[in-house]
Amino acid sequence: MHLRWHRSILSRTGTVLVAVFLLIGTITVGINLQHNRSHGEKASKLRLNQLLDTVESTASVACFTGDKVLANELASGLLRNSEVLAVVIQADDRELVSLRRQADNVDLATEPSVTPLVRDVFSPFTPETRVGRIRLTPNQQVIGEVMRQELLGAMLQMALQLVLVAFAVAVAMLFLIIRPIKAISDGLHRMDASRGERLPLPAGHQDSEIGMLVEDVNLMADHLVQVLNEERGLRMQREIDERRYHAIFENADTGLFVLDNEGVLTSWNPAFARLMHLSTRTEQTAQRSLFSFGWKDPARLADVLLKSLSSQQSTSGDLHFCSPEAPDRWLNIMLTPIADQTIQGVIHDVTQHKEAEHSARQLAVTDSLTGLPNQLGLERHLHELARACDLTQGTGFALVLISLDDFKRVSTGFGPTAGDDILKEAGRRLSSSVKGTDIAARLGVDQFAVLLPGISLDLDTERVTERILHALHKHYFVAGSPVQLQISAGIAFYPHDADAGVAELLQHADLALSEAKSSHGSSIRFFDPTLAEIAKHRQRLENDLRRAIRAGQFALFLQPIVDLTQNALVGAEALLRWQHPEHGLVPPDEFIPLAEETGLINDIGLWVLEEAGKQLAVWQQAGLPLYLSVNVSGRQIPDGLPPSLLVDQAARLGFSPASLALEITEGVLLSDFGSAQSWLDAVRSSGFPVYLDDFGTGYSSLSYLKRFAVDRLKVDKSFVRDIGTNLGDRALVAAVTAMARSFHLDVVAEGVEDADHVRLLRHMGCRYAQGYYFSRPVPMESFHEFSARIPELLRATLDS
Repeated sequence: MHLRWHRSILSRTGTVLVAVFLLIGTITVGINLQHNRSHGEKASKLRLNQLLDTVESTASVACFTGDKVLANELASGLLRNSEVLAVVIQADDRELVSLRRQADNVDLATEPSVTPLVRDVFSPFTPETRVGRIRLTPNQQVIGEVMRQELLGAMLQMALQLVLVAFAVAVAMLFLIIRPIKAISDGLHRMDASRGERLPLPAGHQDSEIGMLVEDVNLMADHLVQVLNEERGLRMQREIDERRYHAIFENADTGLFVLDNEGVLTSWNPAFARLMHLSTRTEQTAQRSLFSFGWKDPARLADVLLKSLSSQQSTSGDLHFCSPEAPDRWLNIMLTPIADQTIQGVIHDVTQHKEAEHSARQLAVTDSLTGLPNQLGLERHLHELARACDLTQGTGFALVLISLDDFKRVSTGFGPTAGDDILKEAGRRLSSSVKGTDIAARLGVDQFAVLLPGISLDLDTERVTERILHALHKHYFVAGSPVQLQISAGIAFYPHDADAGVAELLQHADLALSEAKSSHGSSIRFFDPTLAEIAKHRQRLENDLRRAIRAGQFALFLQPIVDLTQNALVGAEALLRWQHPEHGLVPPDEFIPLAEETGLINDIGLWVLEEAGKQLAVWQQAGLPLYLSVNVSGRQIPDGLPPSLLVDQAARLGFSPASLALEITEGVLLSDFGSAQSWLDAVRSSGFPVYLDDFGTGYSSLSYLKRFAVDRLKVDKSFVRDIGTNLGDRALVAAVTAMARSFHLDVVAEGVEDADHVRLLRHMGCRYAQGYYFSRPVPMESFHEFSARIPELLRATLDS
């Protein structure tokens, strides 16, 4: 192709450059001429402002102090600048100095264009306080001459620069643009892009735009070759993927299928055919809906399909599949939209998984030992029955809680295997004693429950419960030996006894059961609102008891113990009292059992021992040979009151161990033989006497007196109270006294209320006595006042 010179890039560029440079020069000269004055004034003002900046601090001192000499020196210095015509320095209240250049004959009045510069001057100590100002008048003649010289020089310099730039641009374009572009054009005409040929890079243009253009052309050629190769590879990969997909589709163990948005199947694999019992592959030629199979809940399938289409995401669900050709199964279907109006599905058998889930759920609500529902299972049945009752306003139902009261004792005695056998037999008896609509359950170690739907009458429920208790009360055979258990039952009705729901029903039935167990025999109790009130009172009492420990509301009362042979006071029993801030003095019978059940007895017992030890230390320092006896609960033995603690306490408080007697009951000896024996031996070997309290009221323990070494017996007041009128009680006390002497034990008779009691006991050989005849329990600080009259009382029994 022939290129004409006047159409070349160089010719066109040169013409444009000359025109542009001439235009730029003309415009620039005009602008410079037009704005020369403004530019000069701005430059002059900038220089003068900079001059003012340098003297501002000095001016602030001169104005602040009113120093005219300093102000005059400052003004003279400013006039040394040829661009300054006049200087005036003022304080706020007067003019300090006004100087004008003398060599210039310029009348400021005839020069209105000359605008003075005014600068406020602020205090050097408080920058926000203005103390004066400086007014500086520019010398317009000097400034104008400077501007004219600068303009002329700038015009000459610009003209020379334009000529040089035009020449340089023309040369640069020729060598840097025109020739490389011509070389690129020639190379493009020779290059065959389809063969992957590359355009050569012009010399010296490796990092220039020309080089980038050549590189882009080569990259485009490479990309074209790459795209062609990738297209060929994609065609081959598509063919391979299609063959692979068909192989997977046909041979997969999981059912695969494709359907449209109406649920009509368009294709499926053999695994799908096997799962859905399709006989031949030829059936794919006929339209068949996925909904036409034996789904137990087709609406569930429709819901899965609708969710998949609406969300355009994979959606799955488990569906119950019924077929006359095979057992019912559970199938999991996952539907995934893959194209417009097309859905791919995956289906597989999850029957075993569902059965495992069902088994796990059953295990979670079933007692493994008896096979009956457990606590969770019972609660589910309770909620179901309660919902049905609330919806239908039906008759309601009864909840019976049953306790095998002696089971723990039997299990401990015969071993856990025997205990399990008893529980399994109890479960079988319970199941056989109720109807098919009734529900039996095991709640705890020795507790069962029965739900009786449709029963709301006390008599009907009591009759059924008596039948159940009769079956459970029969002998169980353990290692060939018959064992009989005491059975208790508590009954509550829904909705009559459960205003707040199932949880309250369980609570009320448990309260009724606790009431039945407290009778210490096989018995049945129905829930009564008073039981709930008692439980609330008990809870309040427990809370008050915890506060009492922290608030120090307990006090020790002492009841004297006298020696009938010496007719003298020998000691006292320390009795705990609770000084309740609202209810006054609370006797121990009301709060000690609660303290034992809640575990608070340990803290209370330690407090009692601490106070008793302090009192003993006071007596012994005063030379009084008195002892104190304190009651020890079975819950404190052995861990709540270790012997080492007693020894440490005696040493710390400074009293003799022989002066602190520990009173235990027969029940402590019989409840845990091994622990009681070890604790008793350790305490006595440490020097602390042990008294057996309330002797004769519990189990017959005469044989245990040989095994357990105690120091003294205390005969219960229930036997002593009537020895004056009841020959049986008199004979019993005499027998206990004689038996104790044979074991070399002294006897303390409790409940001595008159002089006749004293004389009879002295005649029987009973050495010690305690009771209201001598003194009621009194506060420790009043003990000596009340006990002072005891010798006189004893003398009265001798004289009469």
